[in-house]
Amino acid sequence: MVSFRFHLVSIIGVFLALGIGIAIGASVVDRATVSALERQLDAVGDRADRTNSENDRLRNDVSRWERFADEAGDELVEGRLLGVDVVVVGVQGIDREPIDRLRQSIVAAGARLRGTVWLTGKLQLEEPADVASLSDALVVAPGPADLVRRTLIERLAGAWAAGESASPLARLRETGFAELEAVDEATLAPSGTRFVVVAGDKADVPNDVLAVPLAAELAELAPTRVVAVESGREATAATPAVRAVFVGPLRGDDDSSSRLSTVDNIESYRGRIAAVLALADLGPQGKVGHYGVGPRASRMVPEPASP
Repeated sequence: MVSFRFHLVSIIGVFLALGIGIAIGASVVDRATVSALERQLDAVGDRADRTNSENDRLRNDVSRWERFADEAGDELVEGRLLGVDVVVVGVQGIDREPIDRLRQSIVAAGARLRGTVWLTGKLQLEEPADVASLSDALVVAPGPADLVRRTLIERLAGAWAAGESASPLARLRETGFAELEAVDEATLAPSGTRFVVVAGDKADVPNDVLAVPLAAELAELAPTRVVAVESGREATAATPAVRAVFVGPLRGDDDSSSRLSTVDNIESYRGRIAAVLALADLGPQGKVGHYGVGPRASRMVPEPASP
């Protein structure tokens, strides 16, 4: 007969063998896992090294462009706008620094900068009192906010395109709908004036209700005399890129895109130069184009003029 002791010894042996097998198997799995992790860490390290190298290259590239901008200044556009009248029209809320630099480049190119008109956040017309005030300034019957604002756009574009002094600009300034910089209201936009319309994602009035329709209306009444511009921001680890939020709809409209030029990166030296050259291509040449690094931009800068 098989004794109880034999059963006990057999059971102990089975469990002992099982334990040894598990221990050996676990050690093998652990070594394989460690090896795999080490390989993954090596791969991650290689990618990090490549990324750091690429970042260094990009930083050096940006530094070279900044040095180029400092050294070249506005010499590349000197004389390109000699004797041309230019008016800048912007919507408040956007970053002023790129606009200041662009205006300096426009003047350096030889243009007569007639002044800058800033349209204010009151043109959102959120309050009934603002609608009534704008209606009075335009001498029209009060109506829906969109209709009154549309009347304003048509009045401004019509007066500026025709080179007339009879525009509602003075009343807009008095009632807080516009602010003027270095503007002679009687001679703001003489015949043939070219216009820079500027807005962006931080405009105090949404682009689709003010800046876009104003640029489109002005381009319809004064074709090949308008450049629409904006600043943009590149993507970061935390935020997506912001580009062509104002000029994008103009580029996407067949009528507008054939009548005006656009630039989507005036925050950079290249964008400012492109904007000045785009202004130079307007007027009698009648050449329009869409420049920058955003959607539907066809080139970084205008093509050189034919000899």
